[in-house]
Amino acid sequence: MTRLKILDWLVLLISVVVLIGSIFWSAVAGEGELRVEIEALNGHFILPLTQDGELILDGPVGGTRVEVRNGTVFISDSDCRDRLCVAMGPISNPSAWLACLPNRVFVRLVAVEFEYAQALGVDSVAF
Repeated sequence: MTRLKILDWLVLLISVVVLIGSIFWSAVAGEGELRVEIEALNGHFILPLTQDGELILDGPVGGTRVEVRNGTVFISDSDCRDRLCVAMGPISNPSAWLACLPNRVFVRLVAVEFEYAQALGVDSVAF
């Protein structure tokens, strides 16, 4: 049985540091104010996740209704054929997304630093 050499220990140490760093980064990357970003044919919309509301978007095959309720966002209704976007259910975690491909609607949650959100004018009354 061979003994570990210095380069083996160095590779092991670097791997452990990268692993711990990525765990730490993923734990703090989602901090900040959550906002809903919606891309559709008729525009780009930014909504706060803290305020309930709904938005109806027109697409090539009809309308798609996006709702924000109780800190989650979901597609509640769509005129697409299979309605897979409705079956995706609600999302509430940063970098999660929803899509209605036939209507070309893409919804994602983004965590924004508080100061950056204020600079953009996105707050709880921007809805």
